Amino acid sequence: MKTRNLITLALIVFSSITSSLAQQDSSGVYLSASDFKNGKLAYAINCKTQKHKIKLNEFFSKPYITIVHEGKSVNLDKKNIFGFRDCGDVAYRFVDQNQYTILNPTEEILLYRYVAQSASKNQPETVYYFFSKSAQGEVLDLNLPSLKKAFPDNHRFHDLLDAQFNSSTPLTAYDSHHKMYKVNRLYQSSLQ
Repeated sequence: MKTRNLITLALIVFSSITSSLAQQDSSGVYLSASDFKNGKLAYAINCKTQKHKIKLNEFFSKPYITIVHEGKSVNLDKKNIFGFRDCGDVAYRFVDQNQYTILNPTEEILLYRYVAQSASKNQPETVYYFFSKSAQGEVLDLNLPSLKKAFPDNHRFHDLLDAQFNSSTPLTAYDSHHKMYKVNRLYQSSLQ
């Protein structure tokens, strides 16, 4: 009986490791926030052995993306899907027909980076940062008042934010010791 349980446990662990390793080299579309959270990609490929195209259709500001997958072209409305992951293992979320880079796809409070292209070639791009409480959450400006408003009853989190972040420490600071963004580390600490 113990041997069978150990074999079953070993198979489960091996299966989950194999699944996560396979996902690391994958590209595809997250149809929903739940799919994103569970790492479930639609129109998925293994980037090492297959090819497909995800066309964002930004140049003409189209409200859909076009996926060329297995020789077939499919259009998906940006407002009806969560986002996508490219072969560089970078995940994106669609917000108002724009793609926001997800800086920390494995953490609870998601941080996003959005680069606004300048209309003039002489002006630099503008970078904006946002956050959401979770994959299902509304995307908000990344600032202290918005973070506190998103977690109105977590006063310990508010105090930790005030103690950690000042004008010289950006809210996108990374905690290399804990291998996560400081905002999420403080949030975890506030729950203990």
